[in-house]
Amino acid sequence: MRDSHVKGPGFAALRPCKPETDPSSFPVYPDLVERLVEAKQHPDPDGVLPHVMATCSAYAYAGFQQGGDPDTVAMIMARLGLDENDTRVFEQRVDALYIASAAYLVQDKDRRVAILCYRGTQPEDIISILTDADVRPEMLSVELEGRRHEVHAGFYRNVRATRHLVIAALERALRGESVNPAEHGTKGDGLEALYLTGHSLGAAMAAIMAITLVHEPRYRHLAEKLKGVYTFGQPMVGGPDLARACEDTPGPDGTHVLRDRLLRYIFDRDVVPALPPRPVGPYAPFGREFHYRRPRDLMDTALTLAADSAIEALTLPGDVVRAAVDRDWSGLGLRVTEGTRRSLRPLLRSHAPGWTEVAEPGLHYPQMDSLAGLAVVAPLAFFATRLALTRTIPFKYSFDDHGPGHYVNSLAPPGVLSEFGDVL
Repeated sequence: MRDSHVKGPGFAALRPCKPETDPSSFPVYPDLVERLVEAKQHPDPDGVLPHVMATCSAYAYAGFQQGGDPDTVAMIMARLGLDENDTRVFEQRVDALYIASAAYLVQDKDRRVAILCYRGTQPEDIISILTDADVRPEMLSVELEGRRHEVHAGFYRNVRATRHLVIAALERALRGESVNPAEHGTKGDGLEALYLTGHSLGAAMAAIMAITLVHEPRYRHLAEKLKGVYTFGQPMVGGPDLARACEDTPGPDGTHVLRDRLLRYIFDRDVVPALPPRPVGPYAPFGREFHYRRPRDLMDTALTLAADSAIEALTLPGDVVRAAVDRDWSGLGLRVTEGTRRSLRPLLRSHAPGWTEVAEPGLHYPQMDSLAGLAVVAPLAFFATRLALTRTIPFKYSFDDHGPGHYVNSLAPPGVLSEFGDVL
């Protein structure tokens, strides 16, 4: 286990060669702490919170030789508005069990806010890739209507690997202590707002940690401070029963945290939110879904409709066989109806690019129907984006759209400074 702590820089240290009046100076959001504490809507009307969480999730990938880099995360969060923050990272690796867990905990200098950010799948790290591929379910013991529910084994193990250190640090924050165990004393009234976030594998870990905090009685005092859960490119973490329980079962004070304040962001044709694929078992999402669509002309929209319809038709024979074996003809009818509506969705939304909330459950980003989407379609789309002639081919899924930079750039409010002080 690796446990590291750093102190983030102050604003003056971030602009040593610039006058105070320079328009590209820091912080990006001068009132970020107040925004995080006072947030009553999710996402907030100005779009600040999703941008901050996406940026934090993206820079959680910083590191060398499979190790985390809290200095970079602390610096980026200072640039965004949390100057002189305390950033602590907990890391655990057990290669034989496909555990590659990293959790960053960022605390503002006045100890009012904490952001728990889980690192996603490192592109060069085969262990964390195998974690994503591990689809054998394990049981997550949470109090959801008195039942136990199956969750993705790899995601679950990665959360558990660092959970107890994370909880101990959150307990310190709740008491007004620093998350740095070497620093003693209290400040203020303690933690007022807690946020969970992550991209890819990190997003799945954030979702599971949210379930744990909200529905395990021993963590209710922490869950009462949980303002929001922002995930980006999140794969599904459990089956339909778990999703329904998360949606229906209230958390602290009767609030439906996992239904109303868990926000899943999906960039265009990102392949990961469609995983795990349906042949390995039924999985389902929960929370609120926000989907970004690139602007497309009528020809691209028509090609997308044709491609999606063709894939739906190719998967239909397998659905018929499964329905015959299970004698679930009503399920097959529902499946065909939802598939048709999903195929028509691009045509209906051809003039509405950008971020929109998907309020109708039947139109949620669907679980991948076959392994071909993961093994063939998404890789082809990745290489097609590298060539101008093939860049606009309407593949159903794309690895390229999973990049954290897409989420950061598309969620930046108009005219906002980037994390480097540039106007986007």
